[in-house]
Amino acid sequence: MDRRTFLFSFGMLSFGISMPFKTIASSKTLVVYFSKTGEQYGVGVISKGNTAIVAEIIAQKTGADLCEITVENDTYPTQYKPLCDVAKIELNNKARPAYNKTVADISGYDVIFIGAPVWWGDWPMVMYTFFEHENLAGKTLIPFSTHAGSGLSGFDKKLATANPKSKVAAGLAITGTDAQNNSSRVSGAVDVWLKKLAEQGIAF
Repeated sequence: MDRRTFLFSFGMLSFGISMPFKTIASSKTLVVYFSKTGEQYGVGVISKGNTAIVAEIIAQKTGADLCEITVENDTYPTQYKPLCDVAKIELNNKARPAYNKTVADISGYDVIFIGAPVWWGDWPMVMYTFFEHENLAGKTLIPFSTHAGSGLSGFDKKLATANPKSKVAAGLAITGTDAQNNSSRVSGAVDVWLKKLAEQGIAF
């Protein structure tokens, strides 16, 4: 498999944010994301993950709260190739790394955007730990990915399989190079996506 299908988050120091997206009804909304820094494909060492950047854009446009997922006792390598190798081992072993989250209780949220970098064509394994330990039944889940050419990589279908009692809406895929270098393109893509979700009756 091309290692570019395994993308860790890229970062940038600043980006433009347009006015918050106007929704069709009030709803308690959360943006959950997992992101990585360190050495990343094509951009060198970065201090802010690309998925984190996209998550913040979504939160600003929707007025949602942010919840970062981190691996408990994170010992992941900071270099790209060794980190890529560890992620492949986790995928093959169906690992379930323990996690921490920055929002203690997500039970009160109705709509949850969930994002991560594509790791070997799948969600990072820590996100499956999150799916299996949190009660997401009855909620609307909206996936988004950051990638280097693999798109959404079935995040929506895999999210639906992991959460059969939830509604899963159409996802969004953002390239890492855009997240790092083209904030206006990312902002515009998020606007179009949110408009389509609102037209489908999803309130956030």
